[in-house]
Amino acid sequence: MRECTTTGVVVSRLVASLLAVAGCAAQPNIRAIDFFAYSGVDLDGIRKNLPIRPGDPWTSETNQLLKAKLNGLLGRSPSDVDAVCCDEDGNRIVYVGLADGSRSRVQLNPQPTESLKLDADLVVLYDRFEAVLRQVLSRGDGLVLEDRSLGYPLSHDADVRGLQRRIRDFALSNSSQLFAVSRKSSNARHRGIAVDVIGYGLHSADQIGALTHSALDPDPTVRNNAIRALSVLASSQVELLAPIPYAVFVDLLASGVREDRTKSIALLSELSEDRDPVVLEAILERALVPLVECARWSWSGHAYHARVLLGRIGGLDEATVLAEAWNPAFVDVALDSIQRSRAR
Repeated sequence: MRECTTTGVVVSRLVASLLAVAGCAAQPNIRAIDFFAYSGVDLDGIRKNLPIRPGDPWTSETNQLLKAKLNGLLGRSPSDVDAVCCDEDGNRIVYVGLADGSRSRVQLNPQPTESLKLDADLVVLYDRFEAVLRQVLSRGDGLVLEDRSLGYPLSHDADVRGLQRRIRDFALSNSSQLFAVSRKSSNARHRGIAVDVIGYGLHSADQIGALTHSALDPDPTVRNNAIRALSVLASSQVELLAPIPYAVFVDLLASGVREDRTKSIALLSELSEDRDPVVLEAILERALVPLVECARWSWSGHAYHARVLLGRIGGLDEATVLAEAWNPAFVDVALDSIQRSRAR
């Protein structure tokens, strides 16, 4: 889904999700079909036998049609099929993950089993928060931007911002409940809300620990909320009271789920702004292949941050990296620089 940024201001994950629904063309086409996690797969054979092609209309049945065909071609289910809205013309980009889960190196947390749930008042508040976002977008107000500078998101829309401040108040007063639900509740919806609300809470080592733990939750939405909250912290102006452990997110670059990859890439882009050689070397040694897969995606809006990471690993000038990463040809420039630096 689209993620729009300005200096210090971003579109939240939830806003981006709702905006994708509101902003897509009424009858979108398929702009591109991009693959990832395809090691050991006959990718050319898969492409030739797909029931859809770029330029075809996208419908609500497209994903299921594609999944059914891939089941037959692979002899197993694809790890992800995600038609993402939207490019600049309102069309869909279809992402297909071909990972074989039995060979995954990403070890997710066990499924929590306890019957813990959040206070009903918080669930009602959070539902209201989501509903107001939908209302704002349905009015045609355009992007709902947010300020990350305080380490938690605050929308520029007054109604949304008011609800976020109430969420912040709850987070400050109920951290023990939130931490417990995020780790132990068998209810994925409640874990997802808890993780999102933890991001509004007191900045601490415990907060970073809870979010890092939930970045490996068995539910993809919980993982997404956790990684996004860490990205907000990493891009804020607050002083972190503990380092964000990069290794988890290096491993998630090899995930068979697109959003694990894209959110981890965004976070690692924040964590590598100072060119920390330890972070960059870890990506190079453990996740170069999956990073290149993402950097070669067709639409630069989704491939940009992966290309930025490649440029930093290659030691290219930061201004050049940020300016040129919009160009697909930059991938080969960065890879050439990586190869030359390793040959020294």
